Amino acid sequence: MGGHVRPGSAWHGPVAATFSGSVVGAVTNYWLQRTLAFPNARPHIQAIWRYAFSCSLAALLNVLIFLVLHQLFEISVVPAQLLTTAAVAVFNYVVYQGLVFHEQTS
Repeated sequence: MGGHVRPGSAWHGPVAATFSGSVVGAVTNYWLQRTLAFPNARPHIQAIWRYAFSCSLAALLNVLIFLVLHQLFEISVVPAQLLTTAAVAVFNYVVYQGLVFHEQTS
């Protein structure tokens, strides 16, 4: 039980799943953020590069937080992923608001 994993196998199972989930979520999230949360956002050509960069940071943060919670603190997969998701969601919103979709004012 617990979070013990054989050396070299940390990228299998739950860690790989949390990484791939963050990538799939990023693809659908761009359109939702662009149309629902930030409708007056900067032009798409400017936002997409910033979004890709922020997603890279978020994916890395997602894996790091999950590894710390699951491997170091031995929190089981579901609670570790819920805590990770909440932390990354806050990070994403702050970054999206200030850097990626910074809404244009007239």
